[in-house]
Amino acid sequence: MSKPDKERYSWKQFEDDCETLAVWARGKKFKSIFGIPRGGLVLAVKLSHLLDIPLVLNREDITGHTLIVDDIADSGGTLERLKSTFGGHCAIATIYKGENPRVAPDFSLRVKREWVVFPWETEQTSRYDETV
Repeated sequence: MSKPDKERYSWKQFEDDCETLAVWARGKKFKSIFGIPRGGLVLAVKLSHLLDIPLVLNREDITGHTLIVDDIADSGGTLERLKSTFGGHCAIATIYKGENPRVAPDFSLRVKREWVVFPWETEQTSRYDETV
């Protein structure tokens, strides 16, 4: 069995994508941001600074005015669980989305076509984020 191709996502791409995502989010007037652990935390911190809104670390602090972010919405399973927890009243943005997630983010920038290795990961640690 051959190993899947991998896309290497750079810090430059991240910076550019955060600027684009921030432009979209400014129009929505979010009051806080939550990053889905593990992949969404780096994105949430960066956007918190760009949007000048607080980062919330506890799920109990998420409101209808909280932007939820993650690196990838691949199968959509994580988003499906979140939306059911919050009754569907939350906005979600991702850098990547799979081609056919069960639940799609409200905003995404790229389509995932192969395994993505982010600059905050190592080749070895990215395996912990594999879909089970």
